Amino acid sequence: MTKPKFISDHAFGELTSNCDTFKRTRGYVLNSLEEEEQFPIAFSILLYKDVHQTERLLRAIYRPQNTYCIHVDAKSSETVHIAIRNIAKCFDNVFIASKLERVIYAGFSRLKAEINCMHDSYKRPEQWKYYINLPSQEFPLKTNYEMVQILKLYNGANDIEGITGRRLSGIAYRFRYHWDIQEKNGKRIYNNTRILKSKPPNNITIIRGSAYGIFSRQFVRFILINPSAKALLEWSRDTYSPDEYYWATLNFLKYNPHLNTPGGYDGVPDSKPWLAVWAAWKGVDKCYGKWQRGICVFGVGDLQFMVERKELFVNKFLYDYEPLALECAEEWLRYKQMAVLPIDLSYYRNLTFLRKEKNL
Repeated sequence: MTKPKFISDHAFGELTSNCDTFKRTRGYVLNSLEEEEQFPIAFSILLYKDVHQTERLLRAIYRPQNTYCIHVDAKSSETVHIAIRNIAKCFDNVFIASKLERVIYAGFSRLKAEINCMHDSYKRPEQWKYYINLPSQEFPLKTNYEMVQILKLYNGANDIEGITGRRLSGIAYRFRYHWDIQEKNGKRIYNNTRILKSKPPNNITIIRGSAYGIFSRQFVRFILINPSAKALLEWSRDTYSPDEYYWATLNFLKYNPHLNTPGGYDGVPDSKPWLAVWAAWKGVDKCYGKWQRGICVFGVGDLQFMVERKELFVNKFLYDYEPLALECAEEWLRYKQMAVLPIDLSYYRNLTFLRKEKNL
């Protein structure tokens, strides 16, 4: 296998000058099975740089019945913005968020960028069933057809990580104190003022989770219009990394039953399986690539362990680190797409958080 050719941001302008040729030569799947067509999915992709890898992720998950919102950091270079615009113009169902945030690490702007994409996606005519948010370094472990099979079993249930107990109390300072933005070495960072915040609105109990998840259409609507959800969002403006507790807090009804969240889970958050994305964590998992901020950047040696994973996505790959790892993952996914292999759904049928009543 030869090393994949890197595509610069500038090169996407020429590649997309003829959209039909671009889609054909880049290998986009432009046909779907009837079952896929009847179960559209909305995706969001947030990026700051690395258009090359973002386009490879888009290509891997693209289907004509789905929708794709791309949020480009407002402070990204002009070449990144132009490259993404050039790609998006080639597809009716790929669009750039109508409002772009200047994303600060661990800041409210990261959560707001996602809310912006949710708002834009919900307004579109496609009646998608689920919304999945992704960073550009993720890659799918399942084909679109496999995702449809799994999400149909979810039947409107959200798949959101939940963390309580010691793992929550250890980071409680992130939302118990008021945080502000300060300039340091030319960068804007979040600073703990040590000033206590008011308690969350509407007697809400905070639950820790992940910035990423699998959200039902009804849950997205709830986020956009429900007064309690909007009040919690506003309260979160001056907290640290609110995207890591906002979704979870709204979803887990054992602690917040009064919210009546669509697709919410009333069991113990920590015992609920979470299948949105798999990452290998330092001190817990093996890594045959390299560690970066406690997360494994996957190499070729890690691929053997991904084949049997139950999650829908994996995080993370970097195109310029062992590039054959991402290339092999692409080839494996492409093979599954072409062969339309049967999927064993027995594991997913027994998930504790599935909704049993008729919904989707």
